[in-house]
Amino acid sequence: MLMLSCTKARLYYLQSELATLEGDPNLAVAPGPWPSVPAVLADPARVPDDLVLPTLRALMALPGAADACDPSGRPRPEATEYCVAIYKTPQDWRVTWPTRKVVDAHSSCKPPFGGVDDTDFGRGLPILGYAHNHPCGLFASSRDLLTFPTMKSPEGVWMVVGYGTSPSGEPVLDAHGEPIPAWAWLATGHLTEPRFFKWNSAGEVFRWSEKQGQWAFQATCKPQTSNMLNPKPLPPKCQPELADWY
Repeated sequence: MLMLSCTKARLYYLQSELATLEGDPNLAVAPGPWPSVPAVLADPARVPDDLVLPTLRALMALPGAADACDPSGRPRPEATEYCVAIYKTPQDWRVTWPTRKVVDAHSSCKPPFGGVDDTDFGRGLPILGYAHNHPCGLFASSRDLLTFPTMKSPEGVWMVVGYGTSPSGEPVLDAHGEPIPAWAWLATGHLTEPRFFKWNSAGEVFRWSEKQGQWAFQATCKPQTSNMLNPKPLPPKCQPELADWY
């Protein structure tokens, strides 16, 4: 009993703890569901906000996930990004356990591109997108805008797609037989003033409005690629400009 009382409850998984597909560390498989975010029964054609918003709030509550940078914007040692996947089971919508890297955890996290291993339904479930946090309150990076579900093509090539799918290539379809669009979500800002964003593969960015109780369109953003003249990572190019959010 003493040992149990002294054992801390698990909050996340390290990337090194995860199983992988084909032995590829870039195709990590995350366990699910995350107990901190209850599953949600909802319209199968749309990712429910009743799952997304609690997920983003739970991410910000993790150690080092928010307000973890000094006044100059540099991350403190505890600053950490966490990644989760939002997925669909035959019964409901769920979210995977958060995962974090051991090295450079403050600057990035690796989404579980290999899918999910759900306690009740196993593997092969479709993922509708990934959510993560930024510990320094920054907006999305150019790389963030390109992070969507991956699947293996019939030719055996891994590719990114803009709709919900399992790694084996089984898409999740709506009532009309059409693929359901995938999204990416970001929790940023401060614990007292969180900012929640989402975007699709077309770069259409929305921000959650607590007052209106809905996602409000902000801009269309495109990733920028670094070059020899400017090797540093470049922020997305947005119309209208969102420079005050970086």
